[in-house]
Amino acid sequence: MRYRLRTRALTQPLIELDRQRWLFDNLPIDPTHAEWMRRRAWVRTIHGSARIEGNTASDVEVEALLAGEAASKVSVKEAREIIGTRDALTLADELAARGLNPDEAIVRELHRRVLWNQSPLLTPGEYRRGENRVVDADGNPIFSTPASGDVPELMRALAAWLATATTRHAPPIVAALAHLEFVAIHPFNDGNGRTARAIARMILVRHGYALGGLVSLDAQLDLDRSAYFAAIREAAGQDYVPGYDATPFARYFVRSITRSADHVLARLRGLGEVMIEIRRAIAAGALPPAMIDGLAYAWVNRHLRAGDYIRLTGRSPQSTTRDLEAAVLGGWLLASGERRGRYYVLGPALLRTPAQGEIVSPSS
Repeated sequence: MRYRLRTRALTQPLIELDRQRWLFDNLPIDPTHAEWMRRRAWVRTIHGSARIEGNTASDVEVEALLAGEAASKVSVKEAREIIGTRDALTLADELAARGLNPDEAIVRELHRRVLWNQSPLLTPGEYRRGENRVVDADGNPIFSTPASGDVPELMRALAAWLATATTRHAPPIVAALAHLEFVAIHPFNDGNGRTARAIARMILVRHGYALGGLVSLDAQLDLDRSAYFAAIREAAGQDYVPGYDATPFARYFVRSITRSADHVLARLRGLGEVMIEIRRAIAAGALPPAMIDGLAYAWVNRHLRAGDYIRLTGRSPQSTTRDLEAAVLGGWLLASGERRGRYYVLGPALLRTPAQGEIVSPSS
């Protein structure tokens, strides 16, 4: 595997990321809230990775699919993409926990899972046998890939490099370079982006950069999609030529992890502020006491369903209906969807935090 890397340009981004890593290793966070935030990060990761490739399911629909529930507005194809993405990322985490590095067999299996139950014409796990140009979600070309006849040798070289790469570079740089080279080769007919992000995740988790499972890099890449594609193009060039300068993408990738961590830290600060306001409303008799958990959960997950509230609080269905009505009346929640599929999104009382003094996007 041939590339160039300007290591001085990566020194400060790596220092900033390692500061965040230390902070996440020592976060004073309530275990219940940590569990909620890990679940939210997992949903955002699957949602973000699929959305980058054009999947239109919402995060609420993704959460329902992951729970084995029906999501009637999601097409069969998109539902299978969600489940395939989940299965690939689950495998990446399991293999990382076993101390394994990605090799060709693992990469092929990750790809098979990405394309779970989809068309056999996509040849899951088999290298492509024709041209495969890389385009963004809007169909705009990003760059051209190497000839299919070169793919097997390029993938063998990538796997050989991965076997020892962390002896030469910090793990986040290895994850970035693996992602970039894989996408530049584009070895499969479809599912390359999701597979690349699963490979990168496996490397980060394997080497202690999971940040407690609280952070979603894929969601950050989705939110920053134009810059993400631009960083790939800037590094890999318009046509695949070994020896490209990988620095622009490596720098972007490491900084994206740090931005993902910053997002979570801001959410944690916001959660503390919101809970103060919820307690005041409960003390004033404007909310039932059980709502401290219900609204905190809603803040973390950006929505709340009646079933979630019952599970969290142990309230009866009748009490749950009354409690949710009180939260809607007070502007804490807003009802969305039809009655059977109804869920509640954040209302104005939750969207404004005292310290920030600004409205937070419900999708953030």
